[in-house]
Amino acid sequence: MQLVFLAHVGVFALAAVGCLVSVPRALEIRHPRTRQGMVGLLLSVTLWAGGYVGYLLAPSDWLRAAFYTLGFVFAFVAVAAWFFFCAAYTGRPPERMPYRRLLVGAFLALTALKLFNPYHHLYFTTAWTVEPFPHLAINHGLLYWIVLGLSYAVTAVGFFMLVERFEQTGADSQPLLVLAVVTAVPAVATVIGEQVDWLLPLMYEPPGVAVFSIGTLFVYFRRFEAVQLTGERAEPSVFLDRDGLVRDYNRAAESLFPALAGSVGEPIESTVAPLASRVDDPGVVSVDDDGDGDRYFQIASTAFTSGGVTTGRLVTLTDVTERERYRRRLEEKTEQLEALNRVVRHDIRNDMAVINGWAGTLHEHVDEEGDEALERVLRKSEHVIELTETVRDFVESLSGEAVFEPEPTDLHRHLDTEVAATRETFPEATIRVDGDLPTVTVLASEMLSSVFRNLLENAVRHNDSDAPEVTVSAVDAGDTVRVRIADNGPGVPDEQKETVFGKGEKGLDSPGSGIGLYLVHTLTEGFGGRVWIEDNEPRGAVFVVELPKADDA
Repeated sequence: MQLVFLAHVGVFALAAVGCLVSVPRALEIRHPRTRQGMVGLLLSVTLWAGGYVGYLLAPSDWLRAAFYTLGFVFAFVAVAAWFFFCAAYTGRPPERMPYRRLLVGAFLALTALKLFNPYHHLYFTTAWTVEPFPHLAINHGLLYWIVLGLSYAVTAVGFFMLVERFEQTGADSQPLLVLAVVTAVPAVATVIGEQVDWLLPLMYEPPGVAVFSIGTLFVYFRRFEAVQLTGERAEPSVFLDRDGLVRDYNRAAESLFPALAGSVGEPIESTVAPLASRVDDPGVVSVDDDGDGDRYFQIASTAFTSGGVTTGRLVTLTDVTERERYRRRLEEKTEQLEALNRVVRHDIRNDMAVINGWAGTLHEHVDEEGDEALERVLRKSEHVIELTETVRDFVESLSGEAVFEPEPTDLHRHLDTEVAATRETFPEATIRVDGDLPTVTVLASEMLSSVFRNLLENAVRHNDSDAPEVTVSAVDAGDTVRVRIADNGPGVPDEQKETVFGKGEKGLDSPGSGIGLYLVHTLTEGFGGRVWIEDNEPRGAVFVVELPKADDA
């Protein structure tokens, strides 16, 4: 039976040595909690197996019992470390586990019972025997089997978390799964140890843990980390080695790129070419979605280095379909706006130039009364020609093709012109100017006329009074000039005073009074000014435009 004795000593000694030499490798695990769990597991199993070796080789009974108790205690510590490792590896932070304080309390209580077993003998008793070789036999009590059952239950939960993670990764995680299963095989010897003559009633899990640690940390270390990195992400993820070979991927990635199935060890270029082109130059890649149109994904590539050398990359794809489709719709609208701008600038400008030219020849053909009307036609046609150029600048500023630079602009001229034009357009409305308009220059452009025209026309068009009244006033406020356009209409509710300009909405389709007020807001801010709405008394609204004065004002 000497061979059986040596076999027991050898198995546990090799398990202790195997776990101990694996600790430096475990310290290379990048994920902090996973690293702590694995190191704790290896050290506790080292002491567990080492305690059994001491139990078998110790020269006296009390020392044998002490070594056995040491191994017995650290067996329980190993269960806790195993659970901690499994939880951390699978993305479940141990510090957030429910009832963690209760579990820690139960762990400490059971550990204390083990340490004080010589006084209560609830865990085990000892007696000298010669079968299968001379040794201090351990006779387990009821509490031992209860705690063993609880330990197996906790260990099984850890196994379930690992298997779930391995299954979530669509790649070749079978070797890791096999290693996890091998860890559980020695449990069979633990259960039947008291019924088999050549087995001692010990816990035989240390060799399984040693096999698992050596296998994961030395043979399949890259895959071990790749499974964690890819499996913990809901987004499609692919893990590549430094040569660009596929090492792992999750099910989301396989669903998105079916060609990944069975591609472990294959170059990413020959597997998913669109993805390969973006590994070193992250950007947006489009993927056909089987009839639902293209889906768009933002690619992020995270490099992993060791000693300054890149050892692999984690490529993650984030679905940005809605954002990209919206961007493309904006590009399309911008192109349409630019096309409209060209029409305005070219066709309307040319036609107005013709009108202006022919109208200029009519001076000698009209009398004094008609000459005044002709002058108005000429002024308006010149204004439209100027306006087309300003619209060009405005559209180009919106599309990013040019910088919209305000310049000193005559406030009085633009405001007086638009008041007169509004009176002509809406003869049924009363448009009055309160006081004298200040003769100052402000930072704006020829589009300032559009600001005042839109506000004046809005005050009349949206007026529900039988006799619409609009009062225009302007005051010099030092560094700025404030123009107030007040009406006697229905007013603007407080909750709409911001949204009426389309602020915070997606472009020109926002709720409000159409493009006019949106244009007022955009232009005024472009000039460095502000526009807001106040309540008028006794009814109506007041639109206030504040513009910065030019330096030469």
